[in-house]
Amino acid sequence: MKSRTVLLSAAAAAALLAPVAVYPQLASGSPADGADPAASRQAASYQDNTFERPAAGAPYTLPEWTEDGWTAPWSLGMDERTRIDDSTPAHSGDKSLRVLYPEGKIGPEDSGAQAPFELDGSREYYVSMWIRFAEDFSWGTTQYAGKVGIGLAGGASCSGGQTCDGTNGFSSRFIWRRADGEAALYYYHMDKQDTYGDYVAMERGGEVIRWPKGEWVNVVQRVKVNTVTDGQANPDGEIEVFYNGESAAKVDGLRFVSNDDQVDKAYFDSFAGGATTEFAPRNDSYIWYDDVKVSTDPADICELSDSCP
Repeated sequence: MKSRTVLLSAAAAAALLAPVAVYPQLASGSPADGADPAASRQAASYQDNTFERPAAGAPYTLPEWTEDGWTAPWSLGMDERTRIDDSTPAHSGDKSLRVLYPEGKIGPEDSGAQAPFELDGSREYYVSMWIRFAEDFSWGTTQYAGKVGIGLAGGASCSGGQTCDGTNGFSSRFIWRRADGEAALYYYHMDKQDTYGDYVAMERGGEVIRWPKGEWVNVVQRVKVNTVTDGQANPDGEIEVFYNGESAAKVDGLRFVSNDDQVDKAYFDSFAGGATTEFAPRNDSYIWYDDVKVSTDPADICELSDSCP
């Protein structure tokens, strides 16, 4: 898989701009300056969610997430636009999480759902999820963009047009873009070329991937934070994306931090838009999520080795 970074034009960047909260920085450990990556690796940290415990038909609120082991200081949309669903075939078991993207609405206050779930800080994390777009999912009205599911972030989660200066964190999230639902990753780092972040399109066999409708697909994201030497960020950070078990995008040589911030959030950040209602769905649209896993150990992500039961 060839590494490829695609930079957003000003117009494309504005397309993805929407209100994004900035989180307070959380304390986390730090690898020693210039330390060997293997030596700095922490004990594996793992969380998963199959959405089987809660009652079907009810919202999946933040307290319900907490009961299943996922904690966050706040959320948007979980009460109003999520449901535990047993009427649509889940990826596994009987239930999955359904999220609503209402007709005519954009941004996390009125579309989708958002929550910065807390993780034990580590230099490297994987997040895996199964995703199913509704068969009539609308990519937008006359402009097309939105964020999908759970990404990874650290520190103060630099995003929303901020300058990432190495002390205010970073973020990396899945998106859709264009009228055909192009699948991509959208990320903030110290050397971003556009005010509103860079993106890399997901590819398979040299062809850009489009999010399919009406079928379950798996995506895995890996973020590895750069090392720091004498307060200077080394360009050895990495992001890699896997689609149905195969590498679909990789970006290396990244500088995320110049301090001791690590990956410490599984960032549920999914909504339509876009800064204007041109990005709003033409009809009520849904995405289902299932079998979410977050771990510092790739062995916990069975989708990467085709070893899931």
